[in-house]
Amino acid sequence: MNIKTNLIFLLVLIFSFYSCTKIEFEGPSIENLYGDFEIIKSLETINKNPSFLNNEQVSFHCEFNKPVKWKIAILGLSTNAYKEITGFSEIIDSNTIIWRGGPSELPFFSAEECAIQLTFENEVDTIRDTINIVSTKSYENGIWFEGFEDGLPDEGLVYYNTDGGGMTFSLGNDNPLLGNYYFKMGGRVNWDWVLGNIDLPVNINDVSQNSDNLFINIGILSDLEDLHTGQFINILISEETVTPFNDNLSNNASDLFESTMEVYKMKIPVDWNGWKMKSLRYSDFEPVSPNNQDINFNMNPNDIRAIRISCQACPSSAGNPICPENFGKNVRADIDHIIFTTNSSLLDQ
Repeated sequence: MNIKTNLIFLLVLIFSFYSCTKIEFEGPSIENLYGDFEIIKSLETINKNPSFLNNEQVSFHCEFNKPVKWKIAILGLSTNAYKEITGFSEIIDSNTIIWRGGPSELPFFSAEECAIQLTFENEVDTIRDTINIVSTKSYENGIWFEGFEDGLPDEGLVYYNTDGGGMTFSLGNDNPLLGNYYFKMGGRVNWDWVLGNIDLPVNINDVSQNSDNLFINIGILSDLEDLHTGQFINILISEETVTPFNDNLSNNASDLFESTMEVYKMKIPVDWNGWKMKSLRYSDFEPVSPNNQDINFNMNPNDIRAIRISCQACPSSAGNPICPENFGKNVRADIDHIIFTTNSSLLDQ
């Protein structure tokens, strides 16, 4: 076989290879990605009169000619409550894009009319709609809940240091998060960081989720008027399994939070105005005594026995001048609606 014949044979092989090989591309075409945006099917709001109390929901459907970043904003016209849903797709699918009545952050929605607005990144198109909430959802459907509506729990224990003055460790009804009552925690701290605690027994021994899927939700109230800097709430969770909740009746505090016990902690700085709902994943809590090798830190939600909510702040007296800017100022870190939820935070349920 001469050189010319070999060359022809090689060209035939190459041609045969490329003609039999199909090059496939995944995802949208370049023409779609960079072409003009077009709404193929306008927004459909399914269930315009939801009763969230009866576990109804609102879903949304819309279709476009190409994937795009979109945002659905829901605004309560009476409360200014706000919910935002975002995504990147060419279809807003009513099977998956669902609203169950909760806000993205406080305040909560009420039975009210709501404005809905669908917008798109880098596009001028805006689609508007309205719905009317018939009844609001319940926020008490957790695996453990305390809202102070029946006063302090029978086994609850409150301790605070009276030396600071102006202590407010008691129930209040002037500005609750939900319902009629909340628990006020504050005053002046002239000695050390801890003003006082509220200790509550917890029983969730039938929960099947692990620590990654357990959330501790708590409403916290502060204000920016004469704000005491360095104030915070410290949450302790005890998994002590042997000692009774109130083993020592003389100290007005639970005995499940000793440094020799399996206790976990989370610090929440309080530096905002009004109510905020904080949702904390249990697995993000840290051991109080991590170097104690006699403690088995296995973090099992079934073993939770008690929760302590401690009000703390930077000392503010001439005798303890760590934070001189706080002289004469009162701490305020009130709480309401403590609830344990599984799989998601309270506002996402």
